[in-house]
Amino acid sequence: MTPLPTVAEALVGALKARGLRRIFGVPGGGSSLDIIAATEAQGIDFVLTQTETAAAIMAAVTAELSGAPGAAITTVGPGAASAVNGVAYAALERAPMLLITDCVDTAASLHQGFDQGAMFAPLAKATWTLGAEDAAASIEAALDTAMAPLAGPVHIELGARAAAARLTRSAPLASAKPGPRHDQPSEREVARARTLLAACRRPVVVAGLHARDGAAAAALQHLVDGLECPVLVTYKAKGVVADRDPRLVGAFTGGTAEADCLGAADLILFYGVDPLEPISRAWPYRAPLLELATVAGAPYPVAAALIGALDGSAERLRGANAGSDWEASEIAGLRDAMRARLTVPGGGGGNGHDPRAVVEAAQRAAPESCRATVDSGAHMFPAMGLWRAERPHDVLKSCGLSTMAFALPAAIAAALEEPARPVIAFTGDAGLMMCLSELATAVRLGVRIVVIVFNDAALSLIDIKQQKQGRACRGVRYPSVDLAAAARALGCHGWRVEPDMPLA
Repeated sequence: MTPLPTVAEALVGALKARGLRRIFGVPGGGSSLDIIAATEAQGIDFVLTQTETAAAIMAAVTAELSGAPGAAITTVGPGAASAVNGVAYAALERAPMLLITDCVDTAASLHQGFDQGAMFAPLAKATWTLGAEDAAASIEAALDTAMAPLAGPVHIELGARAAAARLTRSAPLASAKPGPRHDQPSEREVARARTLLAACRRPVVVAGLHARDGAAAAALQHLVDGLECPVLVTYKAKGVVADRDPRLVGAFTGGTAEADCLGAADLILFYGVDPLEPISRAWPYRAPLLELATVAGAPYPVAAALIGALDGSAERLRGANAGSDWEASEIAGLRDAMRARLTVPGGGGGNGHDPRAVVEAAQRAAPESCRATVDSGAHMFPAMGLWRAERPHDVLKSCGLSTMAFALPAAIAAALEEPARPVIAFTGDAGLMMCLSELATAVRLGVRIVVIVFNDAALSLIDIKQQKQGRACRGVRYPSVDLAAAARALGCHGWRVEPDMPLA
């Protein structure tokens, strides 16, 4: 009789059945080694990273791109603690992933021992500590929880003894699970939404991160085609309406840049906007807000809401509006005005080159298939505004968490997921310094990425806020670092662009 698998083998097998192809992490000497052995036996890649934070970000980005859950492993104690920022990314960007941490095998052990589940409680949807008796059911429950709306991270603790133990009962039949089911909006809600839509002549559509997936993105395009109106997209949704589409005005952040467009609307239609996407700000617009969402929770007062599968809700609105009074020239004017605002606050040009020119030069030089990842920082405004996106996920950015040190690990994960597709990572010097060692990971893996660093030797956005408040300059500037030399020391090709050098 074939023996039942070990807990580690069952965990890796369940992940593989859900479509996972690689696990990231920094292993310790406990359960991590059993998991690595199981990945090799089952044809799953184990990707060693330099830091646990980067491993968790890579796992979450992989989940966003693949639609399968991502996974990262850490050792007990310091390794688990180091992964917190990456888990926060998964939580605030709605990325389904498992963080698998080693744990002490006995409650009496104090060395490296603390309540890891409590540490992750504000971020993870749930924590499971696996044992041989209930591992099979717990693993499936963890995966279901990670994937269920709203998707996010779950935490699994697995000690060395439990990882090597064989299951006491067979695991459920491994198979891909169907996608989540959504409740359908009531006829009363649909009627209210259709009435609002029929009455408007100047609608504006705002698309968010939940609009990125297949059917939802296609339904959005049909909706916009019918309304013939301006469209704004959140940073996470960039590409759901192609940048070349004449109806696309620009980005929606919850700030003031989009005020001219939304202020001219007589109906604002949120399509898949997650409440975590806009910045915190009072809603200043008088036009009624119609929400289409997979899960209720708009951050602003709504006049009507259709909660359910986005494509189904969009279909229920078909024919409610016969078009709009928007002129193509008016939409183009709004787009041009928004593009003109894409300056770095304070004019920060790093070593003398305008960041806008750098982004445009990179776009001209890059192949059409090139994807971009963008770190938080002053450079983010021109990078997000000027880099062209034709499809969902053409540009990757941390929005809900807006963490620095995102662009490089995200670029590595994207290049592993689609090896034939090159990636450019736009980052600031501070963001790159936080994850500089991952350049060595990129070299070892041989991924096709280019890292463009805007090096101004300052935390520019904070520097600007400090100046605006009339404070003395303290704590926001530091000596310039030759990051090209640092990159070469880690095995990369590295160039430093001086102020008198042409960009193209």
